[in-house]
Amino acid sequence: MGALMEKLSCEYSDMKYSLGNTYEMTKIFIENPALFTKLMDHKRSPPPFLSLDSASAVKRRSFRGLNFASGGSGLLDITGQTMFTLMKFGTPKDPNDFLQSKQKNVVPLGEQIQQFHTVHGNLIDIMGPSRTESLLSKSLFFISTASNDIFGYYHSGSTIPKEEFISSLGIAYEKYLRTLLSLGARKFGIIGVPPIGCCPSQRLYNATGGCLEELNGHARAFHATMGALMEKLSCEYSDMKYSLGNTYEMTINVIENPALFKFKDVASACCGSGKLNAESFCNPKANLCPKRSKYLFWDLFHPTQTASKLAALTLFGGEQRFVSPINFAQLAAA
Repeated sequence: MGALMEKLSCEYSDMKYSLGNTYEMTKIFIENPALFTKLMDHKRSPPPFLSLDSASAVKRRSFRGLNFASGGSGLLDITGQTMFTLMKFGTPKDPNDFLQSKQKNVVPLGEQIQQFHTVHGNLIDIMGPSRTESLLSKSLFFISTASNDIFGYYHSGSTIPKEEFISSLGIAYEKYLRTLLSLGARKFGIIGVPPIGCCPSQRLYNATGGCLEELNGHARAFHATMGALMEKLSCEYSDMKYSLGNTYEMTINVIENPALFKFKDVASACCGSGKLNAESFCNPKANLCPKRSKYLFWDLFHPTQTASKLAALTLFGGEQRFVSPINFAQLAAA
């Protein structure tokens, strides 16, 4: 990956931009950022947008992209503004009490797109429209979002029909993707919603300790929506390339075949307390499992490092059952 300075000979295909939710970037079988970065031949992950002066950053020889993702955010502007913040700032008696939190400290996807728009302007100022268009057409845009939206919808007791809600997520996603396309993006790595009903925290709602299948149904419906959306957009934009990571199938495959992946426990959290170690968040007083590499889940929501590593490898080089129509390695080379 070359730098952005006019005087350099550049190869732009490895430029990376990440948008969405940073929690989801490491949630049930999505990606290990450090490993994924190495697989893409980068030494480190792109820096957070808010940690830099974007105009100065794009001038650097070492500039290789930016990370706009915000923990706890979602597709909808309201998501994360009233939930998930207690995962950072406290340990409620009920893990789902975070739904009632009124702290506002996340950057929704729409605002992340606006931040990228600022970077787009910086690039044009430095490189000019033609080189900016060339750069962005070869850059990789990774987006992982919607789990938090679905969690919020499900636990809010909303009377909006599931089909209508999932459709609204698809409409919002299409709006943001079209904005990125209008700004020159052409290569997308889309990471789907995993079986969030199988999180230890959600298994508590099932008397048998099994997955919360109604919540999993929402995840499956969203993946189908995204599959149709990406196919439609790729027909409209002949030069668009994409990979859609089916994290639902990836995770279910592990849950149904734990021994194949050397996992001992795919239901409980390694760090927590109570039933399934999922009745509280991981903190200094929590119970800790003896060997975290044998667990699928680190805490009541998130995977272990071992699980994240497996996710990254699958997204990068996996078969079409798990990532289609091409995997992330093929996307980078396209």
